[in-house]
Amino acid sequence: MKPIKVTAQKVEQALQDVPATVEVVSGEQIELRQIDSLEQLGKQLNGVSIGSYTGSQPRIFIRGIGDLTDLKNKRVAVYVDGVPQLDAAMQDVLLGGGVGRVEVLKGPQGTLYGRNALAGVINIVTKRPDDHAISVSAGWGQRHAKRLTFNAQSGVFDDRLRFGLDAGVMEGDGVLKNVANGSQGKLDAYERRNMGFKLEADASVDTQLRLTARHFNDRTPAYTQTVIDPQSLRPIKVRSFAQAGDLNFYEVERNLEGGTRTRGRALTFQISHDFGGVKLNATTAWQRSKQEMRTDADYSADPVFFYNFDPYTNDHRQLSQEVQLVGKHDKLDWQAGLYAYRDQTLNTNRFGNSLGTQYQDTRYQTSGWAGFGQLDYRLAPQWTLVAGVRYQKDRQRFTDVYKNKPEISQQDTSTTYKLAANYEWRPDNVVFLNVATGYTPGGVNTSPQMVNSSPTGPYLTYGHETSRSVELGMKGVLQDPALSYAVSLYQTRIHDQQLMVLPDTQIKNVGRTRYHGLELELGYQFARNWSLSAGYALNRSKVQESYESAAIGKSVPLAPLYTAKLGLQYQGQVAKGTRLTARLDWNRTGRFYANSANSYGQRSYDLVDMSARLDFKQWWLKLNVNNLFNKRYYQMVAPHPFIASMGQAIYGQPRSVMLTAGASF
Repeated sequence: MKPIKVTAQKVEQALQDVPATVEVVSGEQIELRQIDSLEQLGKQLNGVSIGSYTGSQPRIFIRGIGDLTDLKNKRVAVYVDGVPQLDAAMQDVLLGGGVGRVEVLKGPQGTLYGRNALAGVINIVTKRPDDHAISVSAGWGQRHAKRLTFNAQSGVFDDRLRFGLDAGVMEGDGVLKNVANGSQGKLDAYERRNMGFKLEADASVDTQLRLTARHFNDRTPAYTQTVIDPQSLRPIKVRSFAQAGDLNFYEVERNLEGGTRTRGRALTFQISHDFGGVKLNATTAWQRSKQEMRTDADYSADPVFFYNFDPYTNDHRQLSQEVQLVGKHDKLDWQAGLYAYRDQTLNTNRFGNSLGTQYQDTRYQTSGWAGFGQLDYRLAPQWTLVAGVRYQKDRQRFTDVYKNKPEISQQDTSTTYKLAANYEWRPDNVVFLNVATGYTPGGVNTSPQMVNSSPTGPYLTYGHETSRSVELGMKGVLQDPALSYAVSLYQTRIHDQQLMVLPDTQIKNVGRTRYHGLELELGYQFARNWSLSAGYALNRSKVQESYESAAIGKSVPLAPLYTAKLGLQYQGQVAKGTRLTARLDWNRTGRFYANSANSYGQRSYDLVDMSARLDFKQWWLKLNVNNLFNKRYYQMVAPHPFIASMGQAIYGQPRSVMLTAGASF
């Protein structure tokens, strides 16, 4: 099996040299399985669940730790080519075929990645322009689905100047029926456009420059939830806070359908210079995204009580700078760096409800800086010790512009660390132990405190939360048989946990939780053309402190108790000049609880996906079938935001079939 190179520790190294659990999805697998979003990626990963709660803003859970409410201070960091995506709207860049690999770092990564890496990091690495080729593809599928991609890369001046261009378009109708007006497939219809450009130059033997530009324009569903009965989990209608009849699966009620339109662009400049023994890497990045959402936020067509976003707008800008020095001296590898950022989000919202129309105009600004370093010391030929530390300072400021209220701010400082040991008990096989900490900064609630069911209270601040994890693992590659494996045991504790407190609807530091679990991943090539992959992740959590007495001792909601996966792949020549790659994947998601009292939730479910690709001399044909057996399930179940006796759920996607043809020149 080929060795895997990663940049999980911000330097390129073999996967076995990283003393932590890192799961890698290659660009070839992303293309074969036609993974176009983070939500689809999450179904292929061990112990990771990713949902789309508001259309274009993914909610990510790693080892049971993630977010459902606060999109500004997330617990899982997403990086694209070394740039943190501070706003959730900029995280999804998988459409278009420009991704080389995705690395998922599990457990706290506060030392190298800083804020928002309390649970882990998703590190997306795009392809580099290292070839002379043009490729195009076109796909057609159910429910008027269409998918087009274009990729080109080349070089001039003996390839000292290289460039690459990738673009993708995907659109189609949805499956939901709005029984309030009879529309079919309109509420969850989608249209996504993504384009990326990359320019690389070798200014000298020791200096490399890279410029990357991205642009996207998406039209995605907004809130697609249905109201459910918590006991039977069946979808229901609601009138005046009471059940008013049943709905069929894939049916919803809306008096406003709406949708989400998100536009964004990003520019990144990177320079790398080798001084001879010490290498300088610098990354400067700018991003801007604007999102406008119109949606029915009470998930019903109740004419008496309704609550609509009409519209909800989010205008986000971000600027970041990181400078890193990397060196090697005898048995010591080291890196040190500085990082600084600032971003601003302008919200201008119009809320229409049964009591009238409310307006909101706010400004949320964050800024901060950090210094970090890490040492990797080869104590003996088989032993490597790792130590890292980071000091970070963050400030978050909130202003209610509409009500002309004074600015409210929250400032935090944090020191995170990592200690690890790697023992290579045979070539390419290691045992590792690490202790690491993570950090989520505090902030300001962007909605006033509810007083007597009315948002008339103050805007409250909340402090930072921290995590500490201990992990013991083993991973490696065996050539006879051709087997790759990774197994780990972990325990993570979160202190001063940020929780949404009802009925205040305010985030407060009132929680303490323990997570522990087991993860196993195997890859086995049992014949020349056949390979098998398998994974299992068991996660147990226990709430040790909470503002809700009923939650103490219970499991944390919204995260599966376990996930399991099994994949079978064939790759070989079936005729002269014709190569077949076929893959069958089974994924099982274990039960997860919807509420803190663990009184109801989503049952376990199984999904089967199929992918097959025929490669000819210059063109190829591919078939993708997701949810092969058309399983009906909910991808998310949670309490209703307004009616305590009811729940809400998002339907999982039904079977989809797409046929794609492509060519390379």
